[in-house]
Amino acid sequence: MWVYPAAASSSKDPPLVHTGTLHTMSDSSTPSSISAETANDPALTAIASLEKESPSTTSPIDIEKAQPQTHSNGLTDQTFYLPRRKIITIFLACASTEVVALLDEKGVAAALSIISSELGAGSKISWVASAYFLTSTACTPLYGRISDIYSRKNVLYTLMAVFFVGSLAASLSQSVVQLIIFRAVTGIGGGGLILLGQLIVGDVVSVRERGKYQGILGAFVALSNGIGPLIGAAYSQKASWRWIFRMNMPLAVFASVCVYFFMPLKKVHGTAMDKLKKVDFIGSFLVLVGTGSIILSLTWGGAEYPWISAPVLVPLILGALIGITFVIWEWKFAQLPLIPMYIFRYNMVVGATLTYFINGYGMYVQIFYLPTFYQLAYGYSAIRSASLLLPVVLFQSFLSTLTGALVSWKGRYREILLSGWAMWSIALGLFATLDESSSLGRQIGYSVFAGVGIGQTLQPSLIAVQAAVERKDMAVTTTTRSFLHNLGGVVGLTISGSIINNVLSNHLVRVLGSSLSDEARKAILNDPISVRHTLDADTLAIVIDGYRLGFRTLFIVCASLTAFAFFVTLFLMPHISLGRDDDKALKAQAKEELERKKEAKLRALNV
Repeated sequence: MWVYPAAASSSKDPPLVHTGTLHTMSDSSTPSSISAETANDPALTAIASLEKESPSTTSPIDIEKAQPQTHSNGLTDQTFYLPRRKIITIFLACASTEVVALLDEKGVAAALSIISSELGAGSKISWVASAYFLTSTACTPLYGRISDIYSRKNVLYTLMAVFFVGSLAASLSQSVVQLIIFRAVTGIGGGGLILLGQLIVGDVVSVRERGKYQGILGAFVALSNGIGPLIGAAYSQKASWRWIFRMNMPLAVFASVCVYFFMPLKKVHGTAMDKLKKVDFIGSFLVLVGTGSIILSLTWGGAEYPWISAPVLVPLILGALIGITFVIWEWKFAQLPLIPMYIFRYNMVVGATLTYFINGYGMYVQIFYLPTFYQLAYGYSAIRSASLLLPVVLFQSFLSTLTGALVSWKGRYREILLSGWAMWSIALGLFATLDESSSLGRQIGYSVFAGVGIGQTLQPSLIAVQAAVERKDMAVTTTTRSFLHNLGGVVGLTISGSIINNVLSNHLVRVLGSSLSDEARKAILNDPISVRHTLDADTLAIVIDGYRLGFRTLFIVCASLTAFAFFVTLFLMPHISLGRDDDKALKAQAKEELERKKEAKLRALNV
């Protein structure tokens, strides 16, 4: 049975504004009206009267001083639809914060081998990336609800400050242990920058118009994913890997300045103690420890310890038990849960979060393993291998922008999502056919096809899930989606490494047998790029064949998952209307508030 916002609303969680819209499979809706029950609600009465009054007679509220409307859960409604000229400035500020986070994350990944050599990191080098993923992923569920309580802008400032301090400390690291610790600190800040940008755009733009702005933000994300590895490889080879972190600091300052001057967002009123009481500390502790334990287990498994060993199984089981406890706490006991369990009554939320987990799995595998594939299978340099990501990210950027505009123009997203998952699945299957005779043209062509597919699966999914829930749940639903995307990326990177190493190890044992010592085999698995220069031609050819088999298996697994996402989209993500009955009223209210604020400033200057 399909579940839609109006049909799924309960008396326990009434929406701020009753839309009166019931979405059906034929996309029909009933006219909006104000019932006898809602007519007694002052907030609803104000909105209704605003629709009847002209802008000149409506009493505006100054955004800095007014007592804002609140949702049924007691949180301030931060919705503040702005005119286009204001949206552009906010959009640029959001884009700058996303670029900062992604250039750092992807740039470091491309420089790991050189960092390892300089700091003598050995097997610990993987933790430079893992520490960032661990903290950024584990903290993600906190950002949405905390930004509901303390305001998007204040949380964004805090994250930028943490990111700046972490980058500064990382640039001064003298040992790999120091670098790992400081990367973990950086992850706490960097992990929420992209999410906060999505939430802010959701606050200032209506659902129908949100697609084109989120689409352009998605293009910035894709470009940063492609440029980041190039910058990281160039800095590490031509200058110093420390410049990757030094680059973050002026970018973070610039982004903070943009946020300060270009984000006229609503303030969240209330005393510090009132806000502190709303924080779900028990849920925060459970999600941090549970997620951290699972990621720790996945990071250790197959790399530092065997999968069937206490160091891997204990944190994995502990994380699963804590996860179950977290669900029970959020469902039954939390007063203001980080992730309200009732949002999963919506089929759209279930479908969007599940497919975005797969999206994270596939995207992270392509970003981190595709350059490695070209280095190992074709002997390309680090810079050339990273540059072969550009066809993916350029077309992903173009399609992200295009599909966002199409969603805003046509008001439909379902067909775009289905097309994207189908094309991405086919592209991954084509990657599995690459062999030693494959030309550069084929490699680029398959990358273009993959980019076109990926670009269609991003923004339409975000718009759909935000349209499916009430405004009071927009932040936590978007946060849950991002959390599962990041978790999918961590799972994808971990499992993918194990797949490649297992296939290669079995291939070496089958072909070379006892002629290859265990020490030599482990050296090949631990550092294949460096070791390949020490192997004779025959052994190197066998190793390359093994890696091709491993990557072929990896691409087939990813293709199967994206095909599964196609069917999840088909059955769990039907089309629903992107319009809300109170959009016009909220736009008029925001316009009046901005005009009143402008007039107040002019009067102050004339005094």
